[in-house]
Amino acid sequence: MVRGIYNWVHTTGDAERAFPFYRDVLGIELARSPFVGPPAANAPAEQIRPKSAAGSDPLVWDLTNTRGSRFRTVFTHASNTPFGLELSEFFDIPRSERAPNPWDPGAAKLIFRVRDLAAVVTLLRTRATPVVTLGGTPLDTPTGRSLLVRDPDGSLVQLTQASAAEIAAAESGGQIISTAIGISVADMKAALDFYSGLLGFTVHGSRSATTAELRLNGLAGGDLVETDTTIPGTAISVVLAGFSVPTGTTPNPFRWRIQDVGAPQFQLQVTGLDALLERATRAGYRFLSLGAKPIERPFGRFVFAIDPDGVLVEFVEPAR
Repeated sequence: MVRGIYNWVHTTGDAERAFPFYRDVLGIELARSPFVGPPAANAPAEQIRPKSAAGSDPLVWDLTNTRGSRFRTVFTHASNTPFGLELSEFFDIPRSERAPNPWDPGAAKLIFRVRDLAAVVTLLRTRATPVVTLGGTPLDTPTGRSLLVRDPDGSLVQLTQASAAEIAAAESGGQIISTAIGISVADMKAALDFYSGLLGFTVHGSRSATTAELRLNGLAGGDLVETDTTIPGTAISVVLAGFSVPTGTTPNPFRWRIQDVGAPQFQLQVTGLDALLERATRAGYRFLSLGAKPIERPFGRFVFAIDPDGVLVEFVEPAR
């Protein structure tokens, strides 16, 4: 029933603070909403709406369970990335600002393979960007030289040097060669029941991480098993990570609300939304949207479900 992805979204505490990080370090640009139709020739990208102009909408309140809030969204585009990256921000409603550790169930990260990791690291140092990787410098891993950092909201961003072959095959210039998504899970079977069993993600196998990959994620010991999946209708990788942490380190699971700073969100294109909701309900999955009822817009129907680790998954059935 899943046919693709529109956007990967995370909630920010301050869009004017968060967006420049992605623009200045990685060359990510402002973009248009995927639901407003094709732009006119030479139409500018949507700019960041001032905080004072943040809107409110009873339909969005029902969709996101945020009654009384105001909100704004920032649509962005990364080079060589076939889906959008979106920042959302909520006002006038309580929110958490706990930064995730990589091993916390429900933590998520963007995984960028970049053209020139050394140049990116230089820019990160000029911004005094917080580094999660032990030792504070890139490490050689089986997938390439990598570093894990935090964006201005504390959200996790993995940067990996792309191979020469990947750079040569890139369809466009720009620092980002490809983008993947990582999600930390408490129970791999439960996560796969949701993403593969319910949503039809393709599973490509699992592997145990090396010591260098544990250190990349801020751990001096423990174990990490990663299962690579792809979203139906795409080649976009979603990596499910199951950590066994060493003594003295305690995972702290998330129960994300959409207004919480860092809240991770898929925006998936689906068909047969009513049948999907029936299957999800029978399987006992929770919903963020009030009454598990879709809201309707001229361009489609929208509803938010919740995965077993608290990640928010929006089902979007486009209008015929």
